[in-house]
Amino acid sequence: MAHPLITRRSLVRALGVVGAGGLLGAVATCGAGPSNRTPSAPASTADASRTAPQPADTLSPLDLASVPAYDYRAHNVAVVSQGESMDGRLYVPDTDAAVPLVVCSHGLGGSMSDLDPVAQALAGVGMASYCFAFRGGGPAAGDTTRMSVMTEVTDLEAVLETARTGAGEWESVDPQRIVLQGVSQGGAVSAITASRHPQEVAGLALWYPAFSIADDLHLLFDSLDEVPESYDMGPLSLGRVYVEDMWDYNVYAELPSYASPVLLVHGSADALVPINYSRQAVQTYPDAQLVTIDGAGHGFSEAAWDQAVGTTAAYLQQIGVLDA
Repeated sequence: MAHPLITRRSLVRALGVVGAGGLLGAVATCGAGPSNRTPSAPASTADASRTAPQPADTLSPLDLASVPAYDYRAHNVAVVSQGESMDGRLYVPDTDAAVPLVVCSHGLGGSMSDLDPVAQALAGVGMASYCFAFRGGGPAAGDTTRMSVMTEVTDLEAVLETARTGAGEWESVDPQRIVLQGVSQGGAVSAITASRHPQEVAGLALWYPAFSIADDLHLLFDSLDEVPESYDMGPLSLGRVYVEDMWDYNVYAELPSYASPVLLVHGSADALVPINYSRQAVQTYPDAQLVTIDGAGHGFSEAAWDQAVGTTAAYLQQIGVLDA
């Protein structure tokens, strides 16, 4: 169902995301050690506790007011994954041309509305954008004890496959220009999905991706044997499958499969997913750049949000997805 026309100028700036993976991180890491812990090393590297050299931040934020503005419409568009319907919202610019698409993935315990401000900002400069609710990804989307990072990868794969069909509301999407954008756990899910479908993903923009999840789980449990069928993480209940799917998983082993340019945006003061995890990712990807937002934590607002969105838009221009 189409909603009334939304103008870019009517967008009310809001907190784009809250520390989604922070629901896990707040329980798993607060008080469990210093926030400058480093990620587990990939099998192909030696000591990950070393300080990896950092490339300088070379990408300046794009002023969205400097590029053409588009009106856009919002459509409620569900996607089916594993026989279950996932709610979603597709923003489509008011243009007759085929447009690129950015798929926005929320974090642990989040909802499809978390990334509406990001999706709306990008729709306002000519990109279709889609926010959706992972199955069990938050209290409003079903039984959270059935969810894991890998079930969310399956969900995102379903979105990617559906968007590429060009059927129904997706008819305006250019299947050759689909970008994945995710925050926290949604960032990790986006990274894994892109690595498994590199030819179908034109770009990858990760905001404070939760590459720390496996390490966090090892801080919580000494072995798989002690993991119960369900357990509480603050207000969120998780299931044993969440731990099983990540216990022996090394995300850095998959990242090199995605060879196209990658953007990582991370706050220097993130205590839930320390920036060292993104620094390690930059050293692992064949082509990646890390933009550090000084003083920002796990979740961006105000000036940090503006910088993250502007940098993401600049990256999309850089890879030829967003028109200059």
